[in-house]
Amino acid sequence: MKNWSIKQRILGSFALILVLMATMAGISAWNLSRIEDGATSLRKDSTPGLYYSTMINAAWYENLLMAQQISQVDETDGERQGDITLLRRNGERLDRLQEDYDKTVFSDEDRRLFAEFKEARQKYRAIMSEVLKMDFSQRAAINRVVNEQLRPQWRQGYQLTQRMVEKNKAIADDAAGDIGGAVTSAKFAMLVSLMAALLAALICGFLLMRAINEPLQRLMAILDVMRSGDFSRRLKLDSEDEFGHLAGGFNRMTDDLTSLVGQAQRSSSQVATSMTEIAATSKQQQATAAETAATTTEIGATAREIFATSRDLVRTMNEVSVVSDQTSALAGNGQAGLTRMEDTMGSVMDAAGSVSAKLAILNEKAGNINQVVTTITKVADQTNLLSLNAAIEAEKAGEHGRGFSVVATEIRRLADQTAVATYDIEVMVKEIQSAVAAGVMGMDKFSDQVRRGMQEVQSAGGQLSQIISQVQALSPRFQLVNEGMQAQANSAEQINQALVQLSEAAQQTVESLQQSSQAIEELNVVSTELRNGVSRFKVSA
Repeated sequence: MKNWSIKQRILGSFALILVLMATMAGISAWNLSRIEDGATSLRKDSTPGLYYSTMINAAWYENLLMAQQISQVDETDGERQGDITLLRRNGERLDRLQEDYDKTVFSDEDRRLFAEFKEARQKYRAIMSEVLKMDFSQRAAINRVVNEQLRPQWRQGYQLTQRMVEKNKAIADDAAGDIGGAVTSAKFAMLVSLMAALLAALICGFLLMRAINEPLQRLMAILDVMRSGDFSRRLKLDSEDEFGHLAGGFNRMTDDLTSLVGQAQRSSSQVATSMTEIAATSKQQQATAAETAATTTEIGATAREIFATSRDLVRTMNEVSVVSDQTSALAGNGQAGLTRMEDTMGSVMDAAGSVSAKLAILNEKAGNINQVVTTITKVADQTNLLSLNAAIEAEKAGEHGRGFSVVATEIRRLADQTAVATYDIEVMVKEIQSAVAAGVMGMDKFSDQVRRGMQEVQSAGGQLSQIISQVQALSPRFQLVNEGMQAQANSAEQINQALVQLSEAAQQTVESLQQSSQAIEELNVVSTELRNGVSRFKVSA
């Protein structure tokens, strides 16, 4: 087991304990099987067989008593018939007990005894049948048959039942003994297995503890030596388990650490010298960076002045360009307004011509209305004459023409109203014709004035177009100048930003160099501490 690993030792210990526990479980299972077999025998064979055999023995004894009662005691036929009935019931009970007992027979000897009993009972029943057929007045003959044939046959059956009872009792005693022996054996086996498992656990635990504790103690001793600065000691373990591999890795780590400490001791002096040189160089770079930062600051001030001047010029050119654009936009809007005015005046002239035409048509329609009015006037006059004639005729008719006279009066009144209305319409039509004629003359004058205004608008539009062309020609030039000034301002801004960044970079360089100087001083201190620290370690040559 010396070359076993810790894992193999642990697994082997558990395997041994598991084997012991499995053995204990197997022995316990075997003993439990014996106990179960004994209990099954008691439940199915011994106990039921003992019970039924005892019941058969008692019933068999009762059967003889009933036979003696019938043959020797009963005096009347009524008593005899009652006992015969009880005898038959006893026989039926014996039949049932035989059937139940037959189910509990398992051994050959028990089966043989039961078969002999059934045969003896058959003979007994045959003799009993003969006794019951005999004349009960001949008691001497009946007693002779009972004493010489029936009782010996009963005694043979009784002896067989006794042997059956004894046999079942012996089987029950054997089963109980087997169960007791199995229980005792199971207790002993479990005790022995438990003691063996405990002993194996103690032995395996001791071996595992020794296999783990001894290498750990040696490792802790080496660590205590190394903690004091002595790296010349090594861990030696004569085993191939995990601790052996751990010792090999620990020794390799110690070798590497020894080499590292040696290199640190050799390099500490070189680091101190290099730190001094780096510190001097850093101070020179810091002075140069400070001068660069001052120069950059002066250039930045000049660039800011250039940027401010360029920005003012750009603002002025932007204002001039805006004014030029506004002038061009206003001129364009004026030209567009004149164009719209010209279109509007043309539309007005067209509308005036259309109105004149409509007025002429209206004058013509008014003339037509005048003719219609004249016709209506003539119709009203004729209606008036007709109503007058109708009134005359109604007057001639007397009483029968009174209603017609009223109608004629109403017609004449309507004719008068029509004449008046027609006259009013004629007057209004004449007024309309006069107004239409005046409107036609006014529209003609308006058309002439609009035509002259349109010519003046066209002249002003041409002049305004020339102004717009000249203003639009100036706008691109302003744009070019503005773009140039904007480019100059952007360049000045970029220069200013670059100088600001350069100034910030120079300032950061100065700060970095200051931090580097501080770090170099700290590193120099650390180097000294490192040299002092590694000097206490003892390494092998």
